Amino acid sequence: MKTPKTLLLITVIALLITACQPTITKQEPIENNDGLLLATLFMQRSSEYQALCYQAYNWGQLRLDEKLNAYNGEKKLAVVVDIDETVLDNSPFSAKSIIENTDYPKYWDEWCEKAEAKSIPGAVEFLKYAESKGVETFYISNRKVHLIAPTLLNLQNNGFPFADSTHIMLRTTSSDKEERRNKVREDFDVLLYFGDNLGDFMSVFDGKNTKDRNALTLEMKEKFGDQFIVLPNPTYGGWMDAMKTGLPKNIDTDSLYKARLINF
Repeated sequence: MKTPKTLLLITVIALLITACQPTITKQEPIENNDGLLLATLFMQRSSEYQALCYQAYNWGQLRLDEKLNAYNGEKKLAVVVDIDETVLDNSPFSAKSIIENTDYPKYWDEWCEKAEAKSIPGAVEFLKYAESKGVETFYISNRKVHLIAPTLLNLQNNGFPFADSTHIMLRTTSSDKEERRNKVREDFDVLLYFGDNLGDFMSVFDGKNTKDRNALTLEMKEKFGDQFIVLPNPTYGGWMDAMKTGLPKNIDTDSLYKARLINF
């Protein structure tokens, strides 16, 4: 039978051992942006990315000429373009997110306020060509409206036509662009739309899951290359949100995306 002194000694030793153990605190998971790395390098370094952008705008010029030759309406004419990854390249922001293990909106305002984004290959040349044909450009973007001044400066620094307060429509409350597109269509016939996300063309794509977006794309396949010109963007967009539609917000996105792979 242990004496009181023995029990006391055992207790003291146990407390000392416990005190010497390292304290383990629960840490929040760190954002892992490894999946963004190759997508960003593709945009910044690959000739294929540049070729796809030139292809989109070269084809846009051919379609514009065809539509101008066939036009017999009386309204003024316009093209509508998205801004980010359609006419301005924000891949340096993606690179910052990779290096710092952060995500939008961290550093986004700081990047926009620098007004240093370069133009997407072919964008300035096409929009200047449209201007020479009497076609105005409207920039409809989901950048928030407080960024309008640096955004206009960035467009102007790259030589984009119609980079003024009349021709730019940023987000105020809703990310749905349909109301802003309708506003343009009140006074203009829009010949072409350019964007990197299907919501840049029609709001019917917004908030849908991948299956529904694919079905809508098939249904509207004649519009792509005719009225809708799509720019490549592997870094972000509605295609990523569509895979998470209807799932808990705290889901492990890395595991989710792997589960969406089509394997052989």
